[in-house]
Amino acid sequence: MRFFEGRVWPALLTPLDDSGEPNLAVLERLIEILAAQQLGGLFVLGSTGQGVLLNVSQRKSVAERAVRAAAGALPIMIHVGAPATDDAICLARHAAEIGADAVSTVPPIYYPASAAMTFEHYRRVGGACDLPFFPYHAMFLQQSLPAAVDYAEQLLKIPHIAGMKFTDHNLYAMGLVNRYAGGQLKILSGADELLCHAALSGAVGAIGTFYNQWGAACQRARAAFVAGDFDAGLRFMAVFQETIDEIIRSGSIWSFHRASIQVKYDLDIGPPRAPLGCVDQPWDQAEVERLLAQVDDAAR
Repeated sequence: MRFFEGRVWPALLTPLDDSGEPNLAVLERLIEILAAQQLGGLFVLGSTGQGVLLNVSQRKSVAERAVRAAAGALPIMIHVGAPATDDAICLARHAAEIGADAVSTVPPIYYPASAAMTFEHYRRVGGACDLPFFPYHAMFLQQSLPAAVDYAEQLLKIPHIAGMKFTDHNLYAMGLVNRYAGGQLKILSGADELLCHAALSGAVGAIGTFYNQWGAACQRARAAFVAGDFDAGLRFMAVFQETIDEIIRSGSIWSFHRASIQVKYDLDIGPPRAPLGCVDQPWDQAEVERLLAQVDDAAR
């Protein structure tokens, strides 16, 4: 797998039309814009991409267009997580068939899952095709996990394991997993608000929602931090965290995504699928412009 260490990967937003169908033309244009920013790759159909709200056929069509639109300019990791392991296996095999670069899956969802059940799910999905596999550790889904040393040991037994997306505020756990894995896992941090902090716990890159809007800025700031300019990293993260907090506190995250992509790239990604965004309020364009500018300015 082509892997650009030290870079950020947008967790790609999936544009939808008013009927809830994937808008593949807008998707292609968004990918072209992000590819031109020389980011690390694209994480397609994850939580931000509303993957689990789309049916298998829709997910396949989005994955196919994403791979085609990227045209080898940057790696494409397809999230194949689904309530049913068999659906995740089907999507993983499809990702391999269309030329994706890697696959990822969240742990079992909806039904309570033990650690043993989680790792068996991972083993089946990881073994479904020959693509590098990146389990998606998600603090909002993980229900039962072993100690870090056992966690790392079990991860390394998964077929085609290459790394993991680690979305958690517990950077101590991330650091321990990285240490006990002996550097054999490429860990991509998944909490945007800990972009620079996660590098100290072994993350070699990052996957996140707000890199759709600020991928280039975040990549510059992270590179400066890792190179030793800690003051630059501190200044940037203070502004980035404050901005994320303001968006979250608004209660209108999904309408912000739509408005900000419209302002920044002149693209309408459409409304999300309910229940996402169903009570969102519209954003004032001046407020969107202010938030976009303050993060971009902080990275300069």
